[in-house]
Amino acid sequence: MKSCISKIRELINKPVLNSLLLKDHKKWNLICGSLDAVQSAQMAVDAYSDLDKDIIRDVGTHLIIYGLFQALYVQQDAVSNLCNSMDIDLLKIKDLKTQHPELYEIRELRNKSIGHPTPSRKDKKPKSTHGMLIDNDSVELFSYTETGDFSHAKYKIADCIEKQSQSLREILQKVIEKMVLIEKEHKDKHKQKKLRECFSCSPPYCFEKIFQAISLIDVQEQGETASQSIGREDSIVSAFRHVKTLLKAVDSFKGELTKRGLQDYGTSLVRLKIEHSKYPLEKLKEYFSPDLECPLNSQDARVYADAAEKNVLSLIEQAKILDNNYMSTD
Repeated sequence: MKSCISKIRELINKPVLNSLLLKDHKKWNLICGSLDAVQSAQMAVDAYSDLDKDIIRDVGTHLIIYGLFQALYVQQDAVSNLCNSMDIDLLKIKDLKTQHPELYEIRELRNKSIGHPTPSRKDKKPKSTHGMLIDNDSVELFSYTETGDFSHAKYKIADCIEKQSQSLREILQKVIEKMVLIEKEHKDKHKQKKLRECFSCSPPYCFEKIFQAISLIDVQEQGETASQSIGREDSIVSAFRHVKTLLKAVDSFKGELTKRGLQDYGTSLVRLKIEHSKYPLEKLKEYFSPDLECPLNSQDARVYADAAEKNVLSLIEQAKILDNNYMSTD
């Protein structure tokens, strides 16, 4: 069980699969909540298995056995919900008797001995009363119906734990296979298109020209020659063009993430990097625009250029990381 739980946690935290699952926040929350419940229940089961029998008697046999079977019951529900979150029809509680009779038997033992040992008014079936005896590592269940029928069964606690563990491991393995398949199919569809190609404009060169133009504006002198003036104007026009190119690259990257359903990739981090790239670039676009009067001075422009460069280069690193993830078969 532990290895299955660990593998699922590893898978849902892989960048690509994590982003795909986050597209449906309702299902994502169900995955996380169910997985936590499976693990917590397993911790309770393991704690029982590790207990010395003398300690069980000292602490309170009924308290511990009640807790154990409640943990087994909760674990079945949690695995069922985990399957539902991944659209896997493997563990429907209402069909448990036919799908997994071994799990149904354990569930019924919990219901009769701990959950509802006395009749429920809502129960339309023939009413039964149940009694339980605990004898070291086994549980005896006695059942009496209102028609006078009597039945008796004895269950080894260790067998109940092992049967459930084996069945749930097989089901969780199917969940793992489904997650791996979802990621593989998505990677195969998109891996030929490199996200790094969104920034094929050579951003370092673009920013070099932007900073160069800001410096020329900063040192503009009244006595400059016609040649110097033309050179400065050309540099400004070039910087304006490079700013628009960078904005197009960032929008292309954002669009490709959305196309792949990765708009939640890196949760808020990448979205912030995109916003923190576009905003200063838009300000620089105003600064260099020949058609607009911009209130920014060269110091403002340099601060915006610094911020834009830092965030654009960070986006390029994220693009490289994602490209590597798409090519990885791990």
